[in-house]
Amino acid sequence: MTLREHAVGGTVDGTSAVVPDLLVVVATAEDAAALAPLGRPTHVGGEEETDGPAQPVLVATGPDPLAVDEALDDLGAPAGRLLLLDGPCDTWAEEAARMVVRLDALLAEEPPGGVVVRGGTEAALAAARSAVRLRVPLVHLTAEQESSERAATQAAVAELAAWQTSPSGGVPYPTEIDLLVHRRLAPPQPSRHRAADPTVVRMPSGRGPRSSMTA
Repeated sequence: MTLREHAVGGTVDGTSAVVPDLLVVVATAEDAAALAPLGRPTHVGGEEETDGPAQPVLVATGPDPLAVDEALDDLGAPAGRLLLLDGPCDTWAEEAARMVVRLDALLAEEPPGGVVVRGGTEAALAAARSAVRLRVPLVHLTAEQESSERAATQAAVAELAAWQTSPSGGVPYPTEIDLLVHRRLAPPQPSRHRAADPTVVRMPSGRGPRSSMTA
């Protein structure tokens, strides 16, 4: 059973199943720059991709979600959700507590088809804990961390993601989501011209021996 079929129990009205949301937690400007490709339409063969396993929805959050939202707009990948924290946080503990409440409520209200988090922000940890609790497939993307605290938090998020798909966690590895995320985040490959490709073997124009072929 595919992720789409699992999310809605098969098909709707005898037609194609609804594409579930894939919530992408964006907590910093760095997250915005790295994850923006997930929020842009993807075109395959000149047409917009509409039959993927899930529909990425960017969630602008973190201690300054308005700045994250603005950064996503500038990158041409508007956020689909904006989580405000009711004012600035004086300590990391306060930020973490508010993140847990906001993100847990978001996931519990309408569980998505999956959750993508990046790095070691408090938002990534809060979303990861909620996803594991609700048995929502979780994909964690690692990133360079600016402090030992962030590095430790990233390690904790990675452990949660690994535990979820372990025999103890019991959630199947989200292969469809993983492939979707990495395909969209992969840098575009430069077009290669066959005439300049050294791996192309040119056949001789005449009927001479094959040993006359050049590479």
